[in-house]
Amino acid sequence: MYHTNPILLYDGSCGFCQRSVQFILQHERSETIYFAPLQSELANKIKKEHPQLQNIDSIVFVKGKEVLVESDAALALTAYLNAPYHMALYARFVPRFFRNYVYRFVAKYRHRLMRNNDACLLPSAQQRKRFLS
Repeated sequence: MYHTNPILLYDGSCGFCQRSVQFILQHERSETIYFAPLQSELANKIKKEHPQLQNIDSIVFVKGKEVLVESDAALALTAYLNAPYHMALYARFVPRFFRNYVYRFVAKYRHRLMRNNDACLLPSAQQRKRFLS
């Protein structure tokens, strides 16, 4: 399955992940990223195509045929953000083992960092079109 626009797969049951999606929507340069929960049918199709993703507990960023996870996915996302957030791309010079250690630490405690809200951002009609299932 080849996608023309990048797709971010995120944990739909995680408040931290949902807020991260909201952050991207508010700070992106152009409306090019699509979103789908890891629990969605689309995510299951992508996981079937990429067996290494079967037990993944990370964001997944799909750009064409390229599939990125953990800190690589997070850094790739920053390229789509406005200044000063896209400057985080310079973190790619930090060794991957250290970046992924920090990523895994935050991911391990993400449910404690931010709980799901009863209130959430309602995306605009244009933004809703970019949420896939």
